[in-house]
Amino acid sequence: MKTTIKSFFCLAILLLIISTSKAQKFESFVIIQPEKPLYNIKKAAILNFSNYDNNPYYNTYGGSAFANYLTSELLDENRGIYNLTQGLLGSKEGKSYIKSSKINSIQIVEREQLYKVIDEKNISNDIAIDDNKAAEIGKVLGIDALIMGTIKHIYNSNKGIVKLSDGTTASSTENTCTTEVMIKVVSVANGQIIATNSFKKENSDKKYGKQEGNVLKFEQLAESNMKIIAYRAANYISPYYLYYKADFRKIKTTDFKEKNEEIKRHIENADFKNLYSIYKAIFDADNYNADAAYNIALIKVITGDYKNAAEWDRIAYEADSKEFGKAKEWADSWDQTANTLEKLGVIIEKVDFDSQINTNALADKIKTKGKREDRFDVFESPNTTSSVVSKIPGDSEFIIIEKSGNFTKIKLLGGKEGYISNENIKK
Repeated sequence: MKTTIKSFFCLAILLLIISTSKAQKFESFVIIQPEKPLYNIKKAAILNFSNYDNNPYYNTYGGSAFANYLTSELLDENRGIYNLTQGLLGSKEGKSYIKSSKINSIQIVEREQLYKVIDEKNISNDIAIDDNKAAEIGKVLGIDALIMGTIKHIYNSNKGIVKLSDGTTASSTENTCTTEVMIKVVSVANGQIIATNSFKKENSDKKYGKQEGNVLKFEQLAESNMKIIAYRAANYISPYYLYYKADFRKIKTTDFKEKNEEIKRHIENADFKNLYSIYKAIFDADNYNADAAYNIALIKVITGDYKNAAEWDRIAYEADSKEFGKAKEWADSWDQTANTLEKLGVIIEKVDFDSQINTNALADKIKTKGKREDRFDVFESPNTTSSVVSKIPGDSEFIIIEKSGNFTKIKLLGGKEGYISNENIKK
């Protein structure tokens, strides 16, 4: 029991050390351009994908099902955002701090409307539609392109014997399903293929002994494969959210490194307004502070202002090309992302940090003792016999105006000023 308790506390200390060492890191999701941007495609329809081998057993998990999964992905405005794991601490909700009206650049026609046109053209849903016929259907729907392709499943089930730890044996079953999808986008204007790609996903499951009957079968394996491929295919032709881990550099210059603790709190609280104010004030006072410039670039990326992020990355590179040698490449990449998203019609609302800047960002501050519900007297003069001008809460920060013996003059709300006893200030 003692050993267990000791191990628990050792683990807790280790987690605390890891957490502290990574306090400058920040996780979010940012909008990224697709591999194949379709600049002139604003509206499209998705045909049932053709079953490669026309095996009727696969129909339920074939072209029609995949088309539905792909449609769902292309309509998901949060595609790519997921919950973030925190090890033994569980998980937290994944978030993006970018304000955008949409990420999907292609409007998808309702499937019912598509089926109606196909029926009117006397085309079977079960046969492959050639590119010219697809273009004809597209013109009736008033769309720019049709998304179509083929799907193939390869399924194997293998029986075997496994040796258990106690020396006995048990029968086992291992099922494997490999799914291959070819996707193509056909222009309605001329019937030409404007984008094409292939995707492959293998999924398997193995169970033995009493659990052998619970082994995942074709249906579950194929469905999982199709969902994953549909996600990848959607990202191939439409913008999506991507996990982004920002590693904020600690300020190393002597004049400003005392701000790192305050910066740490702002990062933890996602307080980008005050974070930007501090870094900008540091940079204004020290134009060769590459860490401050780089950190401003991170804030701009997190909030979606990629053009401005590129500018700050280039400044960081110019200030310290040895430390930030790759910043120039990052700048080019963010410029390209911004230009591509703009051409695709993805509108990102930029945050005007400069108009919200805190002019006291670098001012020295004190923090009161106690809790927020506690109250401490603030006096008119640096002595306890003078009038009390205000009562302020505990565990709160105030800007220092000057120090006077055992008292500190601080700024209060409403433009007031006053003296607080140093006994009520955290060291």
